Amino acid sequence: MIPLLAPILSQLAGAGLQKVADAVLDKGVESVEEKLGIKLTPNEDGVLDDSKLADLQMAAMKHEEFMAEIDLKNTQSARDMQQKAMESEDPFVRRFVYQFAWLWSAFAIGYIILITTYSIPEKNLRFVDVVLGFIMGTVVSTILNFFFGSSQGSKQKSQELSKR
Repeated sequence: MIPLLAPILSQLAGAGLQKVADAVLDKGVESVEEKLGIKLTPNEDGVLDDSKLADLQMAAMKHEEFMAEIDLKNTQSARDMQQKAMESEDPFVRRFVYQFAWLWSAFAIGYIILITTYSIPEKNLRFVDVVLGFIMGTVVSTILNFFFGSSQGSKQKSQELSKR
């Protein structure tokens, strides 16, 4: 089932719906469909059409507490893991997250430079767009959120949710 979800998850991330994609991975498709009231069924081309993505964006905004709960859980888990890594005697373990972030950052910058400077064959444009959406919607935003945190409003919502 995961291979069938990969294009949808990538499209959600590319459309700025990373929290919806995270919720699908964490709670399952059925749970997210039930909570948001929208089926995540792709069209005959295997993609979610623009009207469905717009509906998903509206539904996600209405259910921010559901999305914030996923975000808080994921971020806290990553930060807890890093705290344990920093206690390790092994310097590779202590530096891994930083090296991993650097590697993905360099890849993202390189990819963006390549696709903006070289001609892309017409048959590959959709693939290039999906990868770019994944990089910008997932990789870059996750790295920035991990190291610098999210917006103040999101932090306040996360704190309120963690008190419940």
